[in-house]
Amino acid sequence: MKNLSKTQCLEMQPRSFISGTLECIDSQWIFFDEEDEASMLQDILSSSCEVYWKGHWQKACWKQDNSFEINNTVCFLQDGAELRIGKKLQHAYQLLIDELSTHSFMRLSQLLNDLSFSLYDCIYCFNTLCFLPTDGEKNGVNFLIFDNEERICSVHHHFDCSEGNDRFEITLNTGEQFLSSDLRKLG
Repeated sequence: MKNLSKTQCLEMQPRSFISGTLECIDSQWIFFDEEDEASMLQDILSSSCEVYWKGHWQKACWKQDNSFEINNTVCFLQDGAELRIGKKLQHAYQLLIDELSTHSFMRLSQLLNDLSFSLYDCIYCFNTLCFLPTDGEKNGVNFLIFDNEERICSVHHHFDCSEGNDRFEITLNTGEQFLSSDLRKLG
């Protein structure tokens, strides 16, 4: 995981997609997720989408004429087509991820993954950085809650941007606690 970028790490996370099938109802394409929740396809499509095509999940680009472009080939939608749509991260959480150094981001990702959590399991993020002035010292604590449907995980991210320090305090609903500290300034 050392040589991965943040984007690559996010793409490799478990539960980074919503999977389901397509159905055309009254000339409208409806996406049914694994729990049979229905959504209009155009309302949930994001830039990250994959179609199960020719026995593999293929990255696909949605076209306005009810088709996808897969490997420079146009494929028209069919009832029952399997689709994976990339999950979007909450705005405050995305800003926090963007603000973290690559080293701290990878450390947080590894900690969560080792505990069977995905970065996409975040259900709440209070990003203190959103409320700090852009000029001046930036230090404080961010609060994150993760839910992998088996356990809950609370993460307190203590930061001091002037020193390049990040500390992650993790507490599981089982009472287990973990601490990861990196108190050296990173280039």
